[in-house]
Amino acid sequence: MRHNETHEEMAALAALSALEGEDARAFQAHLDEGCERCEEILAEMRNVSSALASSVRSRPPRAGLKAQIFDRINTGTGKIAPMQRKRSVSEGVAWFLAAAASLVMVFLGLDDLRLRQQRRELRGSAAELTAKLSSAERELAQRDLRVRVLESEDVRVLSLAGKDPQPQARARVFWSDKARRGILLAGNLASLPADKQYELWVFDQGKPVAAGVFDADAEGRAFHESPDLSAIAAAQNFAVTVEPRGGVAAPTGPIVLVGTPAA
Repeated sequence: MRHNETHEEMAALAALSALEGEDARAFQAHLDEGCERCEEILAEMRNVSSALASSVRSRPPRAGLKAQIFDRINTGTGKIAPMQRKRSVSEGVAWFLAAAASLVMVFLGLDDLRLRQQRRELRGSAAELTAKLSSAERELAQRDLRVRVLESEDVRVLSLAGKDPQPQARARVFWSDKARRGILLAGNLASLPADKQYELWVFDQGKPVAAGVFDADAEGRAFHESPDLSAIAAAQNFAVTVEPRGGVAAPTGPIVLVGTPAA
């Protein structure tokens, strides 16, 4: 049985022990199905009703009440004086108003719980929308990069050949001197240990400049987009090495791919 607002109202009545008959059985069956929301409401409402009950101070009977009762019994009238009846009616009205106030407080508490739940749901939806927006923005940025590189007028296709220990490896770099960015497509790459990654290097004036790390998939293929390399003067050569995961500032591992840009 799916949770709905009727179950929340039944939980409020159950907290006051005012749920009877078929409604009580239906609500208990709903609880037995493991509705955490109703369990939460029931516990909260019981706390509220307990707090209200404890806040009402007990009042001792007025002086002489016992004597008056026995006096009426002994005289055989069995009647209570008019003033006493008025007091009894007043006390009944006061009890009714107190009970009504308690019920109102319970339902106000129920509305408060419902509003807090809605607030949590809205916060969750906002976080989800923010995450989706961030993901979409990243995808748009990557697409913009690919367009700027692959459709640039000065884009060059650079072939990289495999070396020991991976002579069968092959790759191509699509490089734009204007954008100072490149995209690498590789194949026949070997699987690496979990603590290792491939790292791309761009040689500028004979010195290697780190151009990002990447992993190969189960088929030995890799797609990698370089970061912004606008600080370099020109791309003179490219290489791929095996390095510790996360990359290093200068190459330390074996060279598995290397190539020279073709004009």
